[in-house]
Amino acid sequence: MISVLLLFAIADPIHFYADPIVYRSTLEIQDTIMQTTRVEDIFYVEFNCGIPYHELSFETYDTLIITKTSIVFLLKNLERPDSIVDTLYRQYTIPSFSQAAQQQLLFLTQFGLHVPEGSYAYDITVSSGDKTGSMADEIVISKDNYRMSDILIAKSIVYDTIETYLHKGTLRVVPHPSHVFNERYSKLYVYYEIYDIVPDSSRFKIHYIVTDTAGTLISQIPRFVDKHYGSQAINFGLSIQDFEAGTYVLTVNISSEDDELITQKKTLFEIRRTVQKEVSYTNLPYYDQIEYFVSAKEYRAFQNFSEEGKQHYLDKFWRENDYFDITQRFEDADRRYSQGSAVGHKTDRGRIYVKYGKPDEITAHTLDYEESRPYEHWQYYNGDEFIFVDIRGTNEYILVWTNVNDEVSQPTFYKYLPKEIQEAIKY
Repeated sequence: MISVLLLFAIADPIHFYADPIVYRSTLEIQDTIMQTTRVEDIFYVEFNCGIPYHELSFETYDTLIITKTSIVFLLKNLERPDSIVDTLYRQYTIPSFSQAAQQQLLFLTQFGLHVPEGSYAYDITVSSGDKTGSMADEIVISKDNYRMSDILIAKSIVYDTIETYLHKGTLRVVPHPSHVFNERYSKLYVYYEIYDIVPDSSRFKIHYIVTDTAGTLISQIPRFVDKHYGSQAINFGLSIQDFEAGTYVLTVNISSEDDELITQKKTLFEIRRTVQKEVSYTNLPYYDQIEYFVSAKEYRAFQNFSEEGKQHYLDKFWRENDYFDITQRFEDADRRYSQGSAVGHKTDRGRIYVKYGKPDEITAHTLDYEESRPYEHWQYYNGDEFIFVDIRGTNEYILVWTNVNDEVSQPTFYKYLPKEIQEAIKY
């Protein structure tokens, strides 16, 4: 059974990140008739796309929460009438919306192609459900600018002996296309390649220089690299734990041992010390379902607000409440207490679970004397108690009794409880 779980507004485009990285390689061309061989430079343009999960549309397939996404890629040569169009189809899965929100989950897709020198325009379009978003820019590729590759900013680099996705040689390099790091990260990693090396006993001197956008030096780290091969891959980890929030410029200078500059590349990255909670985005799951947490009067007033007024109210509400915890309650209730066509959090047990949290004790009883019905007794360590009864024997439990003033008991149904329970709840 397939059901639509979350569809975002058509007018709201998909926002994503795209980080193109250019690498250089050589292509050997053999002419078997003329018995000649020539070597030409060719470049590989790698695109690393990061799509935040909440930008996409989701569906449920049985117990799976998935999103189907298409990525259309257009690369146009600005110097010749050449263009390449390709479409990638991806299906992503999330464990739950609350976990995805807590992890700030971002789906990563990497693709690329080989091209000769030249100027190019690219356009990337991401579609999911009724939503679409695009990003376009230009790239100029010249051999003179590629004594080293572009700098790839990564969230992790580890040894990879089984050549999994995102591998480069013996490494698994996980790109970080946004270049934005928050308090969950203590390090950023860089990967790049150096070309036109003449192997000998000398070494490269590499300086990793970090400045702010005003040019003030923040950090400078020197390293030496032996010259073993005609081209070499370099990776490096930079501690960012003590960096203040702001935008920084990372410069990689490659020099000879006598400090003669050979080549240089720069890139930007940003530090945000506070994790941006995604609850400020509209249309997240359960985002506007606040009825259980405000009075009936407040909820009626909320329903009469303009769309802008509702947005301000919800932003304030979730700044004062734990969105992640409450979303987890909704998901647990939907999973445990769905009854027929009634979604879990709309049932009595689900509503109480969402509003008051997971009970500290649940006692379930199935009785066999006349008029008895299965019931559950929920207790919280703060003294709150609830009794639910399956009146019809169809696993549709309704709230019969509670000692919480804001909730309503139903004495008409006390007769379905054991005599000792009936006596206890009268007082």
